Amino acid sequence: MYKLCKTEQSALRQRELEEGLLKTMSVHHYDDISVSDLCQQMDIPRKSFYRYFSGKEGALHALIDHSLMEFESSPNYQKQGTNRTPVKDLETFFEFWLDQKPLLDALEHSNISGVLVTRAIEQALSDASYLSRFQQQVDSATREYATTFGVCGLMSMVLNWHHGGYQKSVTEMATIAATLLTTPLFHPSKK
Repeated sequence: MYKLCKTEQSALRQRELEEGLLKTMSVHHYDDISVSDLCQQMDIPRKSFYRYFSGKEGALHALIDHSLMEFESSPNYQKQGTNRTPVKDLETFFEFWLDQKPLLDALEHSNISGVLVTRAIEQALSDASYLSRFQQQVDSATREYATTFGVCGLMSMVLNWHHGGYQKSVTEMATIAATLLTTPLFHPSKK
């Protein structure tokens, strides 16, 4: 777990600690990093670390959650207008994750990319306004499954794209994702 900061100063300090974890993860495997290592690297007392996080996992979750929140609060994501299309919205999504390469590199280096997918699903499921975008004519349980399916699929695409060295362009990825999200997976067989 991690603390939800009440002041801008404490939020900035928490982000500095998260960035310290990210920097350390770019060199060392997550499992080999201890809170003591992080504190020593950042030249802070352990009690300062525990002021913000319950442990190393809390710092990892905060790092990922704050990245996900950064996307949702980005001006490109918030833009409303008549020129919006699924492909344009998804281009914004893939551009954001292309910029998050250091985080994706660190997660892949430590074989913990699945934590990103899990946190993204949990965040989407906790956001009622996000859930309401999916299949409004169905019950809430079905909307939750649709959200999980969509988020898991998109985040898996991001991870595969990253792992493959970004062979496709942002627009190509957005077009593929838009097709997958707007086309039924199965077509009834014609007899």
